[in-house]
Amino acid sequence: MTESAHSPLDELALRTLHGIADEAEREALARLLARSVESRGRFLDHAGLHAMLAREAKAGTLADDTSAFFHRLEDSPARKPGRLLRLWLPAAAAFAAACLLAVAVLPTRASAALDRVIGAISETRDRTYRIEVVEPAPPHEPSRPDRGRFPPANHLDDATLWLRGPREFILSQSLPNGETRRIGSDGNVSWSMRGTGPVRVSPDAERFGRAIFARNGEVAFLDLRTQLEDLKRLYQVERLDRGSGDTWTLVGKRRSNDQGGPREIELWFHSGTGLLERMILRHLPRENGGPRSIAIVLQSTEPLPSDFFSHQSHHEPGRTILPEP
Repeated sequence: MTESAHSPLDELALRTLHGIADEAEREALARLLARSVESRGRFLDHAGLHAMLAREAKAGTLADDTSAFFHRLEDSPARKPGRLLRLWLPAAAAFAAACLLAVAVLPTRASAALDRVIGAISETRDRTYRIEVVEPAPPHEPSRPDRGRFPPANHLDDATLWLRGPREFILSQSLPNGETRRIGSDGNVSWSMRGTGPVRVSPDAERFGRAIFARNGEVAFLDLRTQLEDLKRLYQVERLDRGSGDTWTLVGKRRSNDQGGPREIELWFHSGTGLLERMILRHLPRENGGPRSIAIVLQSTEPLPSDFFSHQSHHEPGRTILPEP
C-alpha cells in the first residue's frame, strides 16, 4: 500500500472507528478514501481488526471462563491471525461500508437537507407556529431585574409566532397580568406593544427582537434563517433520519462551548418542500433567563392578510406611537 505506517489515513480511520472523530475529520477521511483503491483497502484492514477485536473482547468478557476463552483463542490453529481476519472479513466489509456511508454521505445529505429548509424559510410564505416550553428554567434561578417586569424570554410557553419570509415576524405572548405583548417587524421597521399602551416603533428592523435573538445571548427563533445557517456552520450533524411519511428529522450538536446558542437543535421538516414542521432548541444559554429548552411547532400555512406584519393591523386607530431614532 502506498500509505505509510503512520499516515493521516491511519489516524483518521482509528478516530472514526472509535467514534471520536469530528465532522471535519470524517470529511477528511472521506476525501482520502475517494483518492485510491489502496486507501480504501487500508481502511478495510483497520475496520476488520476493529470489528474482530471488539467482537472477541465482548465475547471474552461475557464468557463463563474468560481465561480459558483467551487460552483457546491463542492456541487454536483455527484462530491464527490470517484465518481469523478472513473469518471477520464479511463483517468488516459491512462495517467499513457503514463507516464510509457515515463519513461521505451524511455530511452531503445533511447539508443538502439544510439548504432545502433554509430555502423554504426564505420563501415569502406565511407560517404560524406555536411555542412550547420543553424544559423550564432551573428552579431558584436568579432573576435579572434589568430585563424588566416581564422579560420576553421568560414568557414563551404557548406563545404564537407568525413568519413571512426571512425578515417579517410577529411574536405574541400572554403575560401574567392578563395583557398581551406583541413584538414584530415588517422587514423595514420593528415595533413592540403591550396591552393598551403605546406602540414603540424603530427604523431598525431588529430593534425589539433583540430581546430574544441569540446574538444577545438568549434565543434565536424570530430569525429562523439565521438559526438554520448557524446550524449548518456551527453545529455537527449527528443524525439525519427519515421519520413518518415525508417528514425527515435532523439533529445537530454545537461544536464548541465557546459558541452561543442552544447546545442541541432538532429539526422535523418535509423532505420535498423543506417546510419546517418542528424545531427543538435544547440547553439554551442561561445568561439572560428564559427556559432551558423550547419547541417551535407548525400550526398552519394559511395565508395572512397582506398588511398583517405592520403594527397598524394590531391596534385601533389613534393609539399613541412612540418613534425611536
